Amino acid sequence: MGHFHPLVPLAGAFARAGHDVAFATSPYFQDRVETAGFAFLPAGIDYPERTARFEPFQAEHLALPFEERRAFIFPRMFGTIEAPAKIAELRELVRTWQPDLIVHDSSDFAAPVAADEAEIPSVNHSFGRMVPLDVVADTACKAGLSADPLGGMFRGIYVDIAPPTFQIEALPAGAQVEPLRPVPVEPPATEQVPAWLDRLQDRPTVYVTLGTVFNDLSVFGVLLEALADVDCNVIATVGPSRDPAELAPFPDNAHVERYISQSLVLPLASVAVVHGGSGSTLAALAHGLPMLVVPQAADQFENAEQCVAIGVGKLLLPDELTAQAAREAVISLLEDDLHRESARVVAQEISAMPDPAALVPKLVATALQGR
Repeated sequence: MGHFHPLVPLAGAFARAGHDVAFATSPYFQDRVETAGFAFLPAGIDYPERTARFEPFQAEHLALPFEERRAFIFPRMFGTIEAPAKIAELRELVRTWQPDLIVHDSSDFAAPVAADEAEIPSVNHSFGRMVPLDVVADTACKAGLSADPLGGMFRGIYVDIAPPTFQIEALPAGAQVEPLRPVPVEPPATEQVPAWLDRLQDRPTVYVTLGTVFNDLSVFGVLLEALADVDCNVIATVGPSRDPAELAPFPDNAHVERYISQSLVLPLASVAVVHGGSGSTLAALAHGLPMLVVPQAADQFENAEQCVAIGVGKLLLPDELTAQAAREAVISLLEDDLHRESARVVAQEISAMPDPAALVPKLVATALQGR
């Protein structure tokens, strides 16, 4: 979800401008793609299969210090495993569907190769802050699909959805960059919105999410315990693959659901407790919310550190996370205007970034030039 949702606003803008749009991704995501209103093209392995193929690396990954885990996981997950498994199907789809432009997420190392072979332009669309170049190079090497040391990831335009304050990586020399506002994905018409959402008590609301991948229920348990006696409403979403009933009984001030679109929850929140995933972090920043970040894996540790560095949040590492520590951090964020003001400054940066509709003509011109 954290890689799909950032692409949806631009895909929607293309569709509203009259262009044909399809997503080439694993069959595991077919329902999500079609519910969002786009054509689905099957390419790549399903999420459960990817998880199974990563299992041989798991022990080594977990033995690493937190700050070294992303540089280990990313190249193996997206280079060793995903790109080689996707490239043959993607090449065939490019041949048969004949796109004029391929827009790919920053973890898809098969897409720029397929685009280059077909002599059509490609666009690298970020899912958050830019992936460090040393990690990009390692991933490209492990994928083994391109002679370009960066895997062709910067052969075309790079779409950057990270606001300037949050972005710390430098683009390779000569790279073209286009900023794009990280627009929240609208809830699908089929989403069942809980009736209680409109009946929250008149007090601050704390939103708790750990995304849809690293959503350890034991972490939710600690956070719900931490907030049980805080004078606030708690909205926790555990992810579609988790069962809220496993956390029952809930504290009296808590509502726990599998999933609610963030665009429905964030406008109600005063503080967000997040895992530091790019989607949740940027969404909270776009709403000017201070955050408690409890990173679990991947880029979450770097995102958490940057949240602290720019004054928008507090950080609790996995070995620091206790109910008492989380309670104190959230109470501090509810009462402290400094973190809130810093978050509002970043929200203003985000609101000033171009929206997807403004970027479409530039990318269409790129596609026309590539013909």
